[in-house]
Amino acid sequence: MIEGLDYSVWKKDYKSILEDFSHKRVLVAYSGGKDSSVILHFLQKAAEDFGFQFEVHSALFPHHVLTKMEVSKLDGYWNKRGVDIKWHDVSVPDEQLEQALRDGVNPCLICKQSKKKDFLNNFIQSNPQWENLVFIMSYSLWDLVSATVEQLLGAVYCNSEHTDLSQKDNSEERFLETFQRFYPLLKLKNGLTIFKPLIRYNDQDINEVVSRNEIPLADKPCRYKAYTPKRLFEKYYDANNLRFEFEKVLDFARKTFNFPEISQFEDLEMEVYVKML
Repeated sequence: MIEGLDYSVWKKDYKSILEDFSHKRVLVAYSGGKDSSVILHFLQKAAEDFGFQFEVHSALFPHHVLTKMEVSKLDGYWNKRGVDIKWHDVSVPDEQLEQALRDGVNPCLICKQSKKKDFLNNFIQSNPQWENLVFIMSYSLWDLVSATVEQLLGAVYCNSEHTDLSQKDNSEERFLETFQRFYPLLKLKNGLTIFKPLIRYNDQDINEVVSRNEIPLADKPCRYKAYTPKRLFEKYYDANNLRFEFEKVLDFARKTFNFPEISQFEDLEMEVYVKML
């Protein structure tokens, strides 16, 4: 069990991975939330210790969350630390999220799809050479637990006769999307590396890093956060002060769902894999 979290703990846990970054192009997805902010905090220190550079990219969506004032606040802090965030406009208006609600569609799905499209446009198409490229994702241990619970409720316990057809059609894709998250480092056969540096840590530890180091977050609340299943689960974890152990979660998920070994994910074509991000 990991006791607490700070840079020295994180650096020790991922030293062998960080040592391999000096000759690679490292890209970080930043949302302004606690997870991606802690990753930037650690990477800024690691870049000096291990001699590598990294790029930070963020999708400006939803617009009512990442306002000009919020972006200015975040830029002001990170620029002082020598971190330049590249902000990417997303052409989808916030009104589409409200329309999704009226249509009976989860607005969080529209948000996720819009950001994913932005990722594909800005990274996939602009990077013909994928060798020596590292993409860093901001999943935490609580994300893994929530994804596992969603699989239990939506795939194991659900009544298939009353399950939405779109969920049935996407069940296999969702299964792969969920369980690729459990591997902290994936190296695809075309050379692209996916690194998830927070999946061993609880939200209490991540929040403590934010508080202790006074890291500013994008604190404009999303109007649709209640529609994200993991947010509902997190309220329960937080109310009961639950802490999880990565090895126990991993062991349970493997035994229960028999998800693919790492080699099966690493054998996927890059175009197939990025659809699961």
